[in-house]
Amino acid sequence: MNISMLDSFMKTLTGPCAVGEGDSVLACCSGGADSMVLLDLLMRAAGPLRLRLGVVHIDHGIRGEASCSDARFVERRCRELGIACHVCRLSLGPDTPNLEETARKRRYEVIRSCMADHGYTFAATGHTMDDQAETVIYRLIRGSGVRGLGGMETRNPWNLIRPLLEFSREQVEAYVASQGISFVEDATNHDVRLARNLIRHEILPAMKKINPSVVRSACRLAAIAREEGNLLEDQALALQRAACEYDWGVVQAFRLRDLATAPRPVAQRVAIRVLSDMLGDPRGIDASQVEGIMEVIRGEKRAHTVKRRIRAQRDSESLVFCRAGKGPFYELPVDAPGTLVIEPLRQRASIQAQDPGFQGLTLRSLLPGDRIGRERAVKILAESGVDRALRPFWPVLISDGRIVSLPGVRDAWPEVRLKTEFPCHG
Repeated sequence: MNISMLDSFMKTLTGPCAVGEGDSVLACCSGGADSMVLLDLLMRAAGPLRLRLGVVHIDHGIRGEASCSDARFVERRCRELGIACHVCRLSLGPDTPNLEETARKRRYEVIRSCMADHGYTFAATGHTMDDQAETVIYRLIRGSGVRGLGGMETRNPWNLIRPLLEFSREQVEAYVASQGISFVEDATNHDVRLARNLIRHEILPAMKKINPSVVRSACRLAAIAREEGNLLEDQALALQRAACEYDWGVVQAFRLRDLATAPRPVAQRVAIRVLSDMLGDPRGIDASQVEGIMEVIRGEKRAHTVKRRIRAQRDSESLVFCRAGKGPFYELPVDAPGTLVIEPLRQRASIQAQDPGFQGLTLRSLLPGDRIGRERAVKILAESGVDRALRPFWPVLISDGRIVSLPGVRDAWPEVRLKTEFPCHG
């Protein structure tokens, strides 16, 4: 056994990965060489650290019988080791739009669900130093900024760990040979129509002709980018908090002057933080999209829409980020009086009623044609001082198509009232 590799693995596992005695780790195993080496090393670490181990295998549903065969291979190995194996099947196909990105996103959703359902503290993947280099090059080609060039973290905020990042693919292959580890080969790994495979099989080999150590160089770049990025992140967080006028989840506003006078990299990072949150994508956005936001901040254009989902626009002295498209932006049935959480707004609403047996009420966001009696609801909100950007997201209580409560402003029925805990404007 390669003692030095196990020792290094243990140091990474208990150091940067922060795995401690008695923890539970879910190993993500495709059946390929990297993931089977990960499983082997975790099994060797399990005794000294008293770890509870399990495996998750994800069948994307792309390769037919070959996928099923891989799943059976992983299940068989788990039975031999006496550990739990969770096989999760997706329904993707070769015609799935943006297949690589969709598969990645769905894969991590499944991993997080498996962790929650079965009580695992950590999930471990078999990403290596070469995978890190490929990620950095991929993001460089896409036009990523410093944040993206930081590559993959050894441990992310939801405890996904990558304890093999310090090892090259060559080291992993040598370990496979020395330990006689069985694995399966995914034929699609050689399909250069997929961007990451093209980088692995053609772009990186070409770069190695210039610099044989390009993999380590790319990983050093990632480490530098993460260190500098962390400093920017701290400054951006401080600016985001100082400039924030209100945060309703699907609509957030910031003082334009604060953003316009801040150092450009810090203002850019604020935009990335806000958009990453609103899009639900922790990896952020492309540099070209960030530049579009900066043009709005500088006053070169009034608005910019990101991925057709989030619109950033100037509104008086504010920069407003809001969900794009037509409403309603949320719609919730109201079955009984009490407190209701409006998750898209990150707010609570209190439904008060004299008649506890009321039925048929709905809480939704304001629509342009909504009226209370003969008056347009949007005009009532404007006259009450509600900011223009907030009006399309303002909650209204509906009964049989009629507004019965416009919280903080007007109630049409004395029997039913909708009260909210948030202010009418920034």
